[in-house]
Amino acid sequence: MNKLKSLATQFAAFVLLTTAGSLAAQELEGTLIVANRNGGSVSFIDLPGGIEMARHPIGARVPHEMAISPNGRIALTSEYGTGDNPGSTVLIFDVPTASLIGEIELGPNTRPHSLDFLPDGRRAVVSMERAGAIALVDVFDRRIIDTFEVGGEDNHMVRVSPDGNTAYAAGRGGAGTLSIVDLTGQRETVVLETGEGAEGMAVSPDGSEVWVANRRAQSVSVIDTRRRRVSRTIEDQGFVGRVDISDGGRVLIPTGGVPGQPGPQEMRIFDVASDELIETEVRRRVRVATAFISSESSFLLLIVARTSW
Repeated sequence: MNKLKSLATQFAAFVLLTTAGSLAAQELEGTLIVANRNGGSVSFIDLPGGIEMARHPIGARVPHEMAISPNGRIALTSEYGTGDNPGSTVLIFDVPTASLIGEIELGPNTRPHSLDFLPDGRRAVVSMERAGAIALVDVFDRRIIDTFEVGGEDNHMVRVSPDGNTAYAAGRGGAGTLSIVDLTGQRETVVLETGEGAEGMAVSPDGSEVWVANRRAQSVSVIDTRRRRVSRTIEDQGFVGRVDISDGGRVLIPTGGVPGQPGPQEMRIFDVASDELIETEVRRRVRVATAFISSESSFLLLIVARTSW
């Protein structure tokens, strides 16, 4: 594995697979950082040895998503909170020492969830569900630089363009939306309807497209970032909640049956330029929460539960 990975889960097992579906024969490298939602903690796992090196209790603040800095030295997680007790902080970890080194307070009734670093590795964006906004933060100074209203409802996930000038926020409430936010303040925010349950998303390597997984609509919308509009929608993708795009332009979409209606879990791999379905990998007897590209020929599955069917 050529880079650090972060995962957010309730209880997890992870499996590295080749695009042909077999266990990858490559040597695992780096650190896997896991936000344990039910456990209320963050784990640091040494991949070569398969050993948990450290676990930091977070408690009732309940971490959800994580982000890793471009140089792999800093990790962030969000304090999502529970029920009517929303969290309000971003927690900062030093990866080499697997230690908690600080926090950024976002304010009351914010409920941070998703995070993503800008290319400089110093700044990051954070979705604030309750506030209907995203925050641009300085990780080194541990402060808020600016906040941006995003529109839409229940803005759950956020991603940043390769140049760091634009943030994309997916709103899973209502009709399902993608908000395009200019972090330089030079253009107005645009809110696009994509499909019910808009949640997971990924930005293409050249920044020209954003692929949005519409969970309840069972579709994937492709956004033209230059024209700031939905260019096309790929229908009949099943219950899809996450998407990832490799540097080489492969799109990985984990999909499967809806809750209460278990079915085979599929890893669908598309070509970002042509929308062509390259390969489908069927995984039976598991429920896959998310998946990440680890190289052009392998991907990492996060398995959160095994089914009885």
